[in-house]
Amino acid sequence: MNNKHIGEIIYSEKQIKERVKEISQLINKDYKSEEPILIGIFKGSVYFLADLSRELKIQHNIDFLSIGRFKSTDGTKEKVKITKDLDLTIRNRDIIVVEDIIRTGLTHSYIVKYLAPKRPKSIKLCVFLDCKVQRLVELPIKYNGFEIDSKFVIGYGLDYEEKYRNLPYIAKFRQ
Repeated sequence: MNNKHIGEIIYSEKQIKERVKEISQLINKDYKSEEPILIGIFKGSVYFLADLSRELKIQHNIDFLSIGRFKSTDGTKEKVKITKDLDLTIRNRDIIVVEDIIRTGLTHSYIVKYLAPKRPKSIKLCVFLDCKVQRLVELPIKYNGFEIDSKFVIGYGLDYEEKYRNLPYIAKFRQ
């Protein structure tokens, strides 16, 4: 692997495993008599979702959404669009949207607004990296792994040009 873009490690594989276990314990407690649906947002959430799911002791289902960003027809605005919809019915079910990172929150606000008319019992967000300093909207974030500043990072699902997702740690991106 070309390591020229891998900078300082911010969160080690050990720290990540410990934090995922802590988050799973909170979810186990909160949903002990429920069977939530974990909805991963492709592609970044895959590693976090898989590790989280393996740590959960409660029954749960897994589904995925994929989001694309497209230029408007006049090329001035970027629009968000669902490119892969849910396979499961979420009506009257507790939903936990699992994501690798939330920065401005605009895309995740769109996701919550998209899911709400499907009438789930509840919608909560579970994010691995929470970049509150860039947040532009309020979101129902219930679980977060780590807070991070605005630096660009790679690993554990986060990529640069579709590379470095498979790193077992989070590292600063180096130009």
